[in-house]
Amino acid sequence: MNHNLDEFVKSSNRILLLQGPVGSFFTDFAHWLKKQNKTVFKCNFNAGDDYFYPKSEGSVFCFQDKLEHFADYLVRLCQTHKIDNIVCFGDNRKYHRIAKLISHQLHIHFWVFEEGYFRPDYVTFEKDGVNAFSPLPRNAEFFLSHAEKYQLGIKKPQLLAKGFIPMAKRAALYYVAANWGTKRYPHYQNHKPFKLGYYIKLWLTSGLKRIYYAMHDKGFAKRVEKGEFGDFFILPLQVYDDSQVQVHSDYPSVKDFLCEVLESFAQHASHQLTLIVKHHPMDRGFIDYSAVIKDFREKYPHLVNRIFYIHDVPMPFFLRYGKGMITLNSTSGISALLHNMPVKTLGRANYDFAGLTHQGSLEEFWSKPQAPNGELFDAYRKYHLNKTQINGSFYNKVLLSTKISRQS
Repeated sequence: MNHNLDEFVKSSNRILLLQGPVGSFFTDFAHWLKKQNKTVFKCNFNAGDDYFYPKSEGSVFCFQDKLEHFADYLVRLCQTHKIDNIVCFGDNRKYHRIAKLISHQLHIHFWVFEEGYFRPDYVTFEKDGVNAFSPLPRNAEFFLSHAEKYQLGIKKPQLLAKGFIPMAKRAALYYVAANWGTKRYPHYQNHKPFKLGYYIKLWLTSGLKRIYYAMHDKGFAKRVEKGEFGDFFILPLQVYDDSQVQVHSDYPSVKDFLCEVLESFAQHASHQLTLIVKHHPMDRGFIDYSAVIKDFREKYPHLVNRIFYIHDVPMPFFLRYGKGMITLNSTSGISALLHNMPVKTLGRANYDFAGLTHQGSLEEFWSKPQAPNGELFDAYRKYHLNKTQINGSFYNKVLLSTKISRQS
C-alpha cells in the first residue's frame, strides 16, 4: 500500500494549491512538485498569501471577489487550466469547503494537509478530508486487516518541530502583510479574527501570562509524579475557536463542553478521584476559564480540593500517571492512547471507535474506563504513519519524498 503522497504524485499532473499554513510551506511544496514534472497553479485570497507565495512564482491567481462568487470562479479556473488535483490546508475554511464540493462535481481529486495526528514531528495528508472528515473506516477490522503489511520496524522521525516561536514569527508576518493589503482584497473572509492589533494585544497578554503561570504551576508536575493527587483524570481543553469544536462537535463552545464534564464529575465521580483541567497553551492570551472552575467549586464544596486548573505543565506528565482522559476530539486523545490511557471523546474524532476509546457514557467512564486494545492501537498507528503522516513541521521543514520512509 502506497503512502498518500505517492498516490497524489502518481495521480496528478495539473495541481491547484489553495490556502496553505502560514509560512512558506506551500511555496516549498510547489517547488518540490515542479521537480516531479508537475504543473502547479496557486490561488491567493489575501495579501498574506501573496507575501509567502508571490506572483513571481508564476501561475498565481488572486481571488478578490465576494465569497458567494467563489464557486463559479473556481469552476472556470479549473476548467480553463484542466486542473486534476486540488490541495489545501484544513478542510473547514469557507473557501475550502466550497472547493471540496466543486472538486467532487468536476471529478477532481481533493487533498488536505493538516497538523499531524501524531505530533509534534508529523503533518497529515489525506484525500477528501481530515480529522472527523477523514474517509477512513472507524472500525477495528479495517486497521487490523492491514497490520501484517507493517510488521517491519518503523524508524523514528527526525525532530523537526521547533515549538511556538517559529509559528508565531510566520503568523506575525502573515497578518502584517494581510492587514496592509486589505484594499487589494476587500471581500476576503477569514476563518478567524483578522485584525493585526487584536493579535498583538493578545500575544503580549499571552507572554505575560506564560511567565505568571510558569511560576504558579511550578512544582505541579513533581506533585503529580509523587502521586499527591491520587487517581486523577485529565481534561485537556482545545482552542476556543478551533474548527474541531465548531464543526466536529455539537457543543456551542469549549466552555459548554467544560461545564458538562464538570457537572458529570461532580454528580458521578467517586470522592477519591481528582480532575485536572489543562488550558490549551495557544489559548493562554485569548480566554480563561478560572471563573467557571470557581463557580463549580462554590456550587459543589466537595470539589474544592479535587479540581485543579493548570496552564504550563507538559502533557506527558499527566499521560504517564493519569487514570483517563476526557476530550472533545483533540489529537491529545491519540497521545493518551499511545500511553495506553483510556479516552472518552464527546465530539467526533477519527480515532473514536470500539477497541480504541471508551464507548460507554461519560458517567460510566469515571468508574469503569475502557482501556484501548494495544494490538489495535499499534495497527492504527502503523497504518497512519505509513499512509497519512509525513515527517516534518509546517513551520520548519517537511520531508517530502515520493517514497515515504516508514517512520515513527
